[in-house]
Amino acid sequence: MKHTEKIILQPENSTSAQSNHTLSIPENIASKWKLSDTSLRLRCGVLEEFVTVKVYRTSSSHTVYCSTELLASLSLPNQSLPITLTYSHQQQMLSIGPIFCLAINISGLKETPFGSYTEFCKEVAEYCEEHHILFYVYTLKPWSDTKVSGMIWNQRDWVEATLPIPSVIYNRIHSRKLEKSVYIQQLKTYWRDQQIPYFNESFLDKWDVHQKLLSYDEVAPYLPETVLLETIDDIHFMIDKYPILYLKPLNGSQGKHIFRITQKDDLYYLDYSSFNGNQTLTSHSLQNIYTTIRSRSKTIPYLIQQGIPLIEVNGCPVDFRILCLKGMGDKWSVVSAVSRVSRSNDQFVSNIARGALLKKFDEGLTPLEDSMKRQMKRILPELACEISQIIDRESEGVFAELGIDMSSDKDGHPWIIEVNTKPSKTSDGITPSTYRPSVKALIRLINWYTSS
Repeated sequence: MKHTEKIILQPENSTSAQSNHTLSIPENIASKWKLSDTSLRLRCGVLEEFVTVKVYRTSSSHTVYCSTELLASLSLPNQSLPITLTYSHQQQMLSIGPIFCLAINISGLKETPFGSYTEFCKEVAEYCEEHHILFYVYTLKPWSDTKVSGMIWNQRDWVEATLPIPSVIYNRIHSRKLEKSVYIQQLKTYWRDQQIPYFNESFLDKWDVHQKLLSYDEVAPYLPETVLLETIDDIHFMIDKYPILYLKPLNGSQGKHIFRITQKDDLYYLDYSSFNGNQTLTSHSLQNIYTTIRSRSKTIPYLIQQGIPLIEVNGCPVDFRILCLKGMGDKWSVVSAVSRVSRSNDQFVSNIARGALLKKFDEGLTPLEDSMKRQMKRILPELACEISQIIDRESEGVFAELGIDMSSDKDGHPWIIEVNTKPSKTSDGITPSTYRPSVKALIRLINWYTSS
């Protein structure tokens, strides 16, 4: 039988202690656990130490005092830590955890050490502290067999510290090139060998995702027709069927490097983004359009996708980002849903990174009739969960968080736009006094991982 208590782990100068590895537990907890002064194994991360357990008199306390030598031996910071202590009577062992690590490759300024993810990391750190979970950010420094160099939030700023091997890892490595590197592959091999659960496994390319979803009858009707771009003939084939096409890099993200081809009368229009903003090329020749695309895309693989006449808010296209997380029993659920409105009617990409406006989910549905709104509010979340389940089941590794981008055409037909394995962590309209639903769901996921 296991007993668990949320405690405050407090450093204690061991000069007055009989042992360098001493843990002083309050009488009220020791009584519940039927513990007295004894010697037990203590596990933290992958480390185990024999400790001298001392019971101290108190009527009511959740402060456990730990000798500074023991803290150092366990790679725990020499500071007050809200954390969870578990006692297994059967194993005669104490354990500290869970220990949650977010792995990221972004580094920035002192005030924003993790770039645009800094505020999200701080929010996770503060919520973890409230729930007595030790959280740190790992910035891909060399990984030891017994300890990790990471960044921990101390309620004022981020400080580098030596920390224990985590119980679970959240993969937020945001570079496709880096994620394919030998170093990261070795790192993942180590995590697997040490049986440390980690998610999400990796980026997935758009064509791979499309093919996975296309084989399922329940989602195939909501996929725009899509083909790989190999020659100009592929563009001819698609433009003969659809007046608007989107060309997307297979491994693109944040709405970058997307082309739009529009055919009107006997003219072709190519829209694309550049350092100078959106650019438009007009030509009577599709060959000229194709030459321009190839000169800008080089050898990067692209796909061609049927253009959908999306619903608009004040003349600007709108889509929806639905964030899904996996929970108990591998069941997926929606934890947040927002609408994203392009800033202008000529802005054909609605990613937040490209300047789109975040609005409440319902606000994006205002162009639809009431009956269509009700239908869309039901179908889009159900479809997002179904998509998440398929991607998780059909992909290698573990996926536990997915951002599903969808929209509707003006007839109220839902369309799947994209699946994101590393969804953006831009604030979704929270106020400073609350935690976003995705953070709360993430911690529920961690608790499920570490308790199962």
